[in-house]
Formats: sequence, C-alpha cells, structure tokens
Amino acid sequence: MRRLKIGSIEIGPGCPCLIVAEIGVNFNGDVDLATRMIRVAAQCGAGAVKFQRRNIDAILTRAAQEAPYLNERSFGATYGAHRRALEFPDAAWPMLRTVANVSGVLLFATPYDPDSAKFLGRLGVPCVKVASCDVTNPPLLEAVGALGVPVIMSTGMSTEEEIDRAVRTIWRYTQELVLMNCVSTYPSEAKDLNLRYMLKLAKRYRCIVGHSGHERGIQTTLAAVTLGAAVVERHLTLDRSSRGPDHAASLEPNGLTRLVRDIRRIEEALIERPKVVLPSERAIRDRLAKSVVAARLIRRGELVERAALGFKGPGTGLPPYRSENLVGRTALQDIVPDTLISEAMLSPDRSTRSE
Repeated sequence: MRRLKIGSIEIGPGCPCLIVAEIGVNFNGDVDLATRMIRVAAQCGAGAVKFQRRNIDAILTRAAQEAPYLNERSFGATYGAHRRALEFPDAAWPMLRTVANVSGVLLFATPYDPDSAKFLGRLGVPCVKVASCDVTNPPLLEAVGALGVPVIMSTGMSTEEEIDRAVRTIWRYTQELVLMNCVSTYPSEAKDLNLRYMLKLAKRYRCIVGHSGHERGIQTTLAAVTLGAAVVERHLTLDRSSRGPDHAASLEPNGLTRLVRDIRRIEEALIERPKVVLPSERAIRDRLAKSVVAARLIRRGELVERAALGFKGPGTGLPPYRSENLVGRTALQDIVPDTLISEAMLSPDRSTRSE
C-alpha cells in the first residue's frame, strides 16, 4: 500500500492522519458562517475542510423537489427549496478556497452530479469525495475519476459487490483511491460501526483506508485511527442544536480540538522503536528495581555462595540475573549485609572449588 498526496499533504503508511472537518451543509446557507467555520476548523487543527456541491435539478425529480419538507430541520417548505437554500452560489467557491488557503487547510467537496464534479475540477480542488449514496452511480464515478485528482469514497449503505463495481469504475481512471468505512445513519450507533471492516477494505483493494464517522463522541473515531485509518472525517458545527440535517451528528469546536489532540497522541504512541530503558524511566528503575546484595556478612577471601546473595532495592547495582556469575568468586573485602555487591568487590575469575 503506497502513499499518495492530497495537495501538499502526504497520506498513507507512516504519515500523520489527515483530519477532515466536514462542514457540508452545516453553514446553514450563510456564506459568512461558512468562512468562519473554515477558520475554526483550522484553529482546531484539522488538515482539510469539506463542503458539498449539488445541481438540484440534476439529482431530484420534480416530484421529489415539490415534496413537503416542513420539520424542525428544514430550510424550505419543500425538499427542493430546502436543498437549494443549502447551496453556495458559484461565485462564493473561489472565495472559500482562498479563505482555506490563508487558514492553512485544504478545501475540497463532495459532488452529487457530473456537472458539479466538473465545476470542482475547474475550481482546482486537490481531491474529491464520493458520498456513500453514489457508490451505485457509475456516471458520477466516471466524472469524478476523470478529474485526475485523488478520490476519497465512503462506503456506507453499500454492499461489498457494489463497492467492487465502484472501485473498478474509478480504477479505470486513477489508482489514487481512499476508501472510507462508514455507516450512513445520523447519528450512528457504536454497535453498527463495524470498524474492523476498514481492515478488510485495505486488504481487498490494497488501498489507503479511513473512517467517515457520524457517531456521537470521539472514542470510536480514535479507535479507527488506532486500527490504521489514514483519513478521518467528522462533521463540524458551531452549535449541535442548530437547525439543519447534520448538526446533531457533528462535533462542536471543543470536540474537534480534542479529537485532533488525541489522534496526535495516539500517533506518537504507535511509533515503534527499539526497546530500551528510556531516560524518563531511569530514576524509577533505580528506585524500584532490585540489585544483588549481601544476604549475610561475606568475609574477605571467602568464596561467594548462592545463599550469601539476596535481591533488594534500589536498582542501582548489579541486576539479579547477574547473580550466577558472582557465585564462586572470591571476596576482595569484607561485605556487610544489605550492601549492594559490585564487580570491584570480587575476584574476576570463579574458583573451581565453588562447584
């Protein structure tokens, strides 16, 4: 499994996890709020922000658009009006990209139709995301693959056979693919997350994998990183009680900050090194470990016997596993009980009379 680059960020084995703040539609149709959320995501330590792009007429029938959508989360009386209220005007996208660049985060998006994919390509996004609902949508997959940038695809609400077909479609255009384990319920329950399936995705498709989470809290996202997620994506909101479809399954800034902090700590803990006594452990080892001591008075000229040796702290002397090398050697001085025995107190050679 090789690494790949998304913009200036390298992801894959041995690289820091790319943490994506999914703003999505949580900007509630307010471009000023979207710019603020980009800056907040950067302040929290996210590496990227993600939005969504739809051509409503291209993805919804007239009947679906005209369907009543009056509820506490709605931004319009019909579903079509609701969806349109949560789209950016074309002119806003370059400005959002500039805000992201200045803030030091990548900006990309999920297109829901081929024209939106082409729009994002012209915008120059460093990668593109395929939503779980479009794993079964070859025309969109082909439009995304043709952009020539890395593809991140969520695998929620899909069967393995459907994922197979989608991957084969994208592979016709690019091998730079990240598959995200995902459960498409908002919020998701921990028992449904199936985090270890992410490992099967990595093995089955030999690609970089990640976790797109809609669960409550951050614990299971951290578990995904421990299992090897190279990318994690969580929704960001400034207020979980806000009106809109995704706020309840989102993290507020404090939650995203903790997530970033804990992921970086986990990454530090997972680095494999040769096993040595760390400098930070030395004082504790000296205090708690055992050393070879005289269990009784050992007189000068006496051959050391096993029964004359004991093991007590501190651990600043010879460790107990060295005791067998001391048996049969001659004491060069009187050694009083409870004294740590050193090599200098004994002859260098063992006597044959000690056996």
